[in-house]
Amino acid sequence: MRKAFLIGCMALAALAWSGGCSNSQGTTESPVFITVSIDLQPGFINVAVPAPVQINTMTLASHAKDPTSVDTQGFSDVQINQYTVTFTRTDGGTIVPPPQTFGCGVLVPHDGTASLTNFPVLYASALSQAPFDQLFPYNGGIDRETGKNEIDMKFNITFYGTTVSGKRVQSDTASGLLTFQYAAAAPARAAR
Repeated sequence: MRKAFLIGCMALAALAWSGGCSNSQGTTESPVFITVSIDLQPGFINVAVPAPVQINTMTLASHAKDPTSVDTQGFSDVQINQYTVTFTRTDGGTIVPPPQTFGCGVLVPHDGTASLTNFPVLYASALSQAPFDQLFPYNGGIDRETGKNEIDMKFNITFYGTTVSGKRVQSDTASGLLTFQYAAAAPARAAR
């Protein structure tokens, strides 16, 4: 009986311990955490134009977990190596592109910022694949899941890197909205 009681207490303690931490910045051993601000978003995307979907401006900011810390040697500077982008539908549909992973070489100084310009969130080749291929006229021009001539999605972007001292860093996840439509480009006029 006593053994069963002790096992039950240990199970309850393990449950309480596993669900008790909600500090997402504390999940890495790094002395800093990174936040992401998406200042300018692309908004409407024309799937007829085979180009990567890019974010005009993003800002990565480094914040010390201990606000009284000072890093005069630069060991807490963060080298961002890659980022991932995942998608969810906001229009009731379920088909989304697979997660996208991009390389990146950006240094974010301790308690500093780095601005990123025209970084992609979706490869150009993805615009000709599901679910966007349904928006092309030869496929009917309508998303079969929603019956609309556009696809609305939310994207989530997370950056990964290491401090100069070798501690792993994962940024907070930032989100944005994208609307995909097909708009035929007007034909160019011939010179006379």
